[in-house]
Parts: sequence; C-alpha cells; structure tokens
Amino acid sequence: MKLKFLPLLLISACASTPEDPDPHRCFNEAMLDVNLSLDANVLKPVSHIYEGLTNEPARMMISNFLDNLKEPFYLVNYTLQVNGENMASSFFRFLINSTVGFLGFFDIAELMGVPKHSTGYKETLHKMEVPHGDYIVLPIFGFSSTRDTIAEPISWFADPVTYVIGWPWAISKAALQMVVDRHENSEMIDSTINESEDLYARTRSMYLQKYGNGEDVPSAEDGPSPDD
Repeated sequence: MKLKFLPLLLISACASTPEDPDPHRCFNEAMLDVNLSLDANVLKPVSHIYEGLTNEPARMMISNFLDNLKEPFYLVNYTLQVNGENMASSFFRFLINSTVGFLGFFDIAELMGVPKHSTGYKETLHKMEVPHGDYIVLPIFGFSSTRDTIAEPISWFADPVTYVIGWPWAISKAALQMVVDRHENSEMIDSTINESEDLYARTRSMYLQKYGNGEDVPSAEDGPSPDD
C-alpha cells in the first residue's frame, strides 16, 4: 500500500526536542482528522440506523449482553492488578448474568447488589508502573500513548472470550460495541466535536487527565474523559 509509511514520515517530520510534551502533534492531528471522517461518514450514520432498527428495551438488552461479555476480560485484569474485591465482583457478575440473566441480556447481578466495575490493560500496565510515554492518536482506536498502544493488541489476544467465540465473532462483537458506544455517547461526542474551539487540545487534555499519570496537560475546556 502506497501510504503504509505515511505515519512514520509524519512522526519524523514532527519530531522535536525532548522538552516538547507533544512531539507527535502533526501525526496526531492527521489521525484525528481521519477518525473524525470515519465517525462522520461511517460510525455516526450506522449508529442512527441502529437506533432506527431497535427500541429502548432492545438496546438495553444488547448493551447488557455486551457488558457481560466484558466480565472475563475485567476478571483477568483485576487478577493481574491483585484487586480481589473487583475480581470477585466480575466473577459473580458473569456467573449470575450468564445463567439467570439469560446470557447477560438482563443485568440480574445489579439487582442482587453485585456492583459493576470496569478496567483494562491500560490500568493494568499503569499499576505495573509501565511509563506512559508520548501521547499518540491511532486510526480507529483513537486516543492512546506509547504504553497504551501496547495495551491494544494485548486486549485482543488476552481476552478469554475471543478464544471461546472465535475471531470472526470477536471482531463482529467489537464492531457492534463501537456502534453501541457511539449511540450511547452521541450527545457528549457531538457536543465535544461541535463546541470545542481547539478539538485536538481538548481531547488530548481529556485523555491525559484520565490516563496520563500526572503528565503535563495543556489548558483546554473541561469535559468528560474519553474512554478505552
């Protein structure tokens, strides 16, 4: 593919002194434009189709089902983080919702007082004191960093559910999750895109406030943190 080396060229062109807190800004801004285009032309329209094809109860059941499939992933991460309380919560939530919750379509565990928690390999690597590294915007995957770029493939290959349902279904699940997330967060996403004077600065600030381990964060409008 002719553009396969474009990211490397952009990073090289944007390279700066070690004191620069954002040495890959040119590359990041280009990838942000790519992601905005994908969102406007693919993800947002598909999320509208999803809304038109489903009603509120159906969307709640789909969201519950997808959340339940995340529990083994959370369980592995809480085990690595040595977080016994949340590890037990993820285990029992998956057990309860996969059985009496009809494969997770109904969140019976929540009704029984078993709280929902979420985590991922970003938090796991952070607790292992892996350095955060530079801020990076990835195509499709979005906001990331040197450390969290490592977490992305780990999240795929170390998710137990992937090996149970198989890769084609795992990819389909991930695609559906993107559509559901876009629909559920549409108001926040659209307002962030439309109301930010400097969208790049704002999204970078939001990401580093959540995952940056205390790195220098540029001033930006306050807003909700972007998720993994």
